[in-house]
Amino acid sequence: HTNTAYISLIVTDVWQWTPFMILVLLAGLVALPKDTLEAAEIDGASEWQKVRFITLPMLKPVIVVALLIRSLDSLKLFDIVFAMTQGGPGTSTETLSYYIYRNGFEYFRMGYTAAMSYVVLAIVSTVIALLLERLRETT
Repeated sequence: HTNTAYISLIVTDVWQWTPFMILVLLAGLVALPKDTLEAAEIDGASEWQKVRFITLPMLKPVIVVALLIRSLDSLKLFDIVFAMTQGGPGTSTETLSYYIYRNGFEYFRMGYTAAMSYVVLAIVSTVIALLLERLRETT
């Protein structure tokens, strides 16, 4: 079934990447300065206020980088699709990277594959540049 195959890919991908994302966010939490939180506690801020107005804004660069890494990895998702469904049933779980692979190594359309790869590279490079510029402006 199409939905079951797609859901199994999503669950597997989340299962694979959750520990790394937790470690990145935990490293960001550990690196936060304690004096700001202590000052807020002395001023009478509740736990929710400390999280909302201090912790999350200070973690924003870490969250953006984690989301950037995760988003870029989702663009290159190949191994799980290749191992679990090979793009099927039909082409319902075929990702962009698997589509490029199939055109290059099953249909031997090397020029088309190279062109698609360069387009993906251009899109990813543009998105990275825009997100890093936006991150630089906010910090």
